[in-house]
Amino acid sequence: MGLLRTLLLGRENGIRSKLLGMTLGSPSDTSPDSAYSAPTYSAPAAPAPALGAGTPASVEPPRDVTPPEGFEVVLHVDALESGQVAEVIAGGTAICVGNVDGEYFAIANTCPHGDGPLGEGKLSGHLVTCPYHGWAFDMKTGECQTNPSTSVETFAVELKDSAVCVRL
Repeated sequence: MGLLRTLLLGRENGIRSKLLGMTLGSPSDTSPDSAYSAPTYSAPAAPAPALGAGTPASVEPPRDVTPPEGFEVVLHVDALESGQVAEVIAGGTAICVGNVDGEYFAIANTCPHGDGPLGEGKLSGHLVTCPYHGWAFDMKTGECQTNPSTSVETFAVELKDSAVCVRL
C-alpha cells in the first residue's frame, strides 16, 4: 500500500505531494492519535547495589578504613546478615562475599558450569547454590559439591573496624 501511495501521490516531501497539498489543502495526518502512542515513563530510579535478598542497600563500604596491605574494602560488616551472599566488584573482579554465622568468606562470583552469578544465589550453611543450575560451592574452600572435579577461586577475607576486606 505504501509503494502504491508513493507512486500515485509522490514522496511525502516531493513535488507531487506539495502540488496536491496546495490544490486540495494539506493532506490529512495519518499518524495515530495520542491514544495509540507509546506511553512515556519517567526515568527509572537508580538500581540498588547487588547485595543479596533483604540486604539493607543503604549500608555502603566504609571509606574511612585503610585496608591491610593487598586487600580492598568491599562491604560494611552490617551489609550482610548471617546466611546472605552479595556480589561485589573489586579491582575489576566480580566476587561473591558471604556471611556464614558472622564469619565472612569470598569466592569467585562466576559459576564454572553456566557462568551463573553466585552472589545472587542462596547460602545454606557454608554452601552457596548457583541460581542458574543449582551447583553448590563451599564458601570456605571453593570446592564444588555438585561436580567434585571443579572449583572456584577463593579469596582471603579480613575484617578491619567496620569493613570487610578482600585480598585480590
